[in-house]
Amino acid sequence: MKTKWIEQKDLQKRLIRNEAFWRGELTQSPLMWVTVPEARKNTPPPNPATNEEMWTDVKYYVEKTEYDLSHTYFAGDSLPVCHPWLGPDQFSAWLGASMMIKPHEFTSWVTPFITDLEKYKYFKIDKENRWWKLYLDLLKACAEAGKDKWITAYPDLHSGIDALCAMRGPENLMLDIITSPDAIKQAMFQMTDLWKYVVDTVADIIVPYGQGSSNWTLGWSSKKFLCVGQNDFSCLIGPDMFTHFCLHDNIECTQYVDYSIYHLDGAEAIRHLPTILGLKKLTTVQWIQGAGNPVPSKWLDLLQQIQKGGKSVQLWYDLSITSEIDMIEEVKILCKNLDKTRLFICAVVDTVEMADNIIKTSNQ
Repeated sequence: MKTKWIEQKDLQKRLIRNEAFWRGELTQSPLMWVTVPEARKNTPPPNPATNEEMWTDVKYYVEKTEYDLSHTYFAGDSLPVCHPWLGPDQFSAWLGASMMIKPHEFTSWVTPFITDLEKYKYFKIDKENRWWKLYLDLLKACAEAGKDKWITAYPDLHSGIDALCAMRGPENLMLDIITSPDAIKQAMFQMTDLWKYVVDTVADIIVPYGQGSSNWTLGWSSKKFLCVGQNDFSCLIGPDMFTHFCLHDNIECTQYVDYSIYHLDGAEAIRHLPTILGLKKLTTVQWIQGAGNPVPSKWLDLLQQIQKGGKSVQLWYDLSITSEIDMIEEVKILCKNLDKTRLFICAVVDTVEMADNIIKTSNQ
């Protein structure tokens, strides 16, 4: 991996530490990805004519990415990552759903279109699908422009049960669980195969550039590293249903890549943790406490349970959190009560001084 925004000697140290984390060989301090957006002020490229073009105008997207990354301060073990995407429902749009994108809100959503899952026998990605073609155009442009500058990430894939939920509608899918469980099982097998197809297609594009791999959760490896388990729908079902409908997909996805991280989102998902910890090939669990809930240091029992279950822990602090809490004290508590060598902290802060102080604290 190469980048002109981090001094070469420091860069090599970061790459070594990132790789060591996934192998379970990190020593001394946690893996720390701390960044300061717009640490260096300048004039960004002018906004396109419409909000939608913030994601659909490939030239603008690449220029804005370069501006954002070149003006970011990367502290600790962090690296520049470009994450081309079309919002969380892009996977369902690739399968034929009508999608609305909201770049300013950093999201997208689709209109459910499957009226009868029993009769919908075959899911596929049409190569002429507008959103699939656009995503590939974004990916190729970002990978080319990022040569020797940044890592172009694997996509955020809300596939599996979440894709079925988006295409069928949550209320309808809940009824299908009772009335058409076999149809869901068959659809889930197809979701797994499509996930693998997307991963392979993306790999064919980004791997030749030699920048290694990352995804929306951040982190880096020279091998294939992805986020799995975007099972937000799991908050609506119990452990038995999760095992019946979702477990096979998660096993297959974790076995398909070298390193993986599971996105555990919110208190209602905790009920599935014992099953998740049983995924032999899973490397790390990302804990997201959800808006309005206490910060990660208030969930020590849960985080300790994850580590005792043989997995590492990743925690996320966006600017809305770091601007409201004492991050120095937060890091001290986490480092004192958890195995630091199996802890991955991502934080966005508003000053270089704060970023450096957080890194200093994590090294104590």
